[in-house]
Amino acid sequence: MASEASQIMSLKILVEKEKNRIVFVEANKDFVDVLFSFLTIPLGTIVRLTREHSLKGEIGCLNNLYESLEKFDEDFLSSEHKGMLLHPRCATDVYCRDLKVNLVECNKSKYYVCQSDRCDVVSYYQNDSCPCGKALHFELNLLNPVPQGGSGFVKPTVRFMITDDFQVSPTSTMAGLSLLGNFGALDGSKIEERLLNIGKDEVLKLLKCSLASRTPFSDSILEPPFGKTKPMINYGQYGPRMMNLSQRDVDTSNKDEKINLKLIINRSNNRVLYAEVEENFVNLLCSFLSFPIGYIFKEFPYLSFKGCLGNLYKSVQDFDVNKFFKSEEMKAILLDPKLAPGTSYDNKLIGEAVNLSWLTLKSLFKIEFIDLSSESTLREVKIGGGLVKGPSMFMVTDSLSIAPLSPISGIFLINRLKVPLSDIQELETLRLLVASLVSRSALTDAFVLKETKQET
Repeated sequence: MASEASQIMSLKILVEKEKNRIVFVEANKDFVDVLFSFLTIPLGTIVRLTREHSLKGEIGCLNNLYESLEKFDEDFLSSEHKGMLLHPRCATDVYCRDLKVNLVECNKSKYYVCQSDRCDVVSYYQNDSCPCGKALHFELNLLNPVPQGGSGFVKPTVRFMITDDFQVSPTSTMAGLSLLGNFGALDGSKIEERLLNIGKDEVLKLLKCSLASRTPFSDSILEPPFGKTKPMINYGQYGPRMMNLSQRDVDTSNKDEKINLKLIINRSNNRVLYAEVEENFVNLLCSFLSFPIGYIFKEFPYLSFKGCLGNLYKSVQDFDVNKFFKSEEMKAILLDPKLAPGTSYDNKLIGEAVNLSWLTLKSLFKIEFIDLSSESTLREVKIGGGLVKGPSMFMVTDSLSIAPLSPISGIFLINRLKVPLSDIQELETLRLLVASLVSRSALTDAFVLKETKQET
């Protein structure tokens, strides 16, 4: 495990003193690689990393979803599946192993292969199975922590400037003057240069603030009296669907396969109380935790998300791959992030990363084999094919808390709130994914209010 001293990064920041704001940050490859890696982190990992320090309700409904799965017992969710959801793997593990600050600790990631010399597929999960059908009896120990060619995404010689709202650009004096002009701070007496060392704790705060604030650097780095004592929460806004934007409904291979849910609705205020669903709907919700957050900005570039990660994604889009990135592949895995191999859901909304090959891994690392064949027989466990055991029925609240369906609890809730009516609606899965991230009433915003908004 890397020492705390080895994870320290130096930043030069320019502060506008009157407004107590950071104008921009100067940083090198180490910090920008860490910043760009935010886009590859699965939503479930972001919830896990931030919830102990997070602002209340910060990431839409995902905290509730995560906590519900933690409470599931073996009757509904196997321990293997639960582990895969609460600690989802990152598809870019191999390239993030030696980032200066590694929030997801990719250096601890493990890889597995079967006993056949003819198989070239490396699995991310021990309880998976090889495409040849054999169990995975060998763990691969990567002896050199850094892949040949180095870790990270951008070239080592380039320096960058980053605005308070996560717009990244190459260093430029004129760009810096333009930013100062926006602050009305061209007078040198109004600005102050500081050198700052930050480590894992500060990077984690920066990730947290990037989800809720338009000024994440100022909110996470500046201390009182220069900064606010607490970041200001700005919740996202779920707007009507605009078909000309990059948004789409799920396209299943079997058009007859639909996921339905019964919504119990309070007609007086047109809000969902809860939904009665089968295990396939819960499988869908569970799969959201495996999605890298960069996928949201790829599919929904005009999402009214009040954090700054959309600006970070657009910065990657605008960078010249030949000038700034180590390869086209490095830019592609940031702009089109995938699920880690073995973590897909049958009704695929997002593709898996190409299975890591043994030859690729061998070209990047020195490898030692660890024989696992003496361990107990391994079961095949894959997210694809269903997570939750069925047939089962569940209650899902508007804020995406999940529990086994209880007629007594449901009837008590309906009678107490005088909500006797129900609706049946067909699922629009990507709409629900967006609502779960930016709203605290995901079912209402995804399935009920959309019709009213569109008519308006």
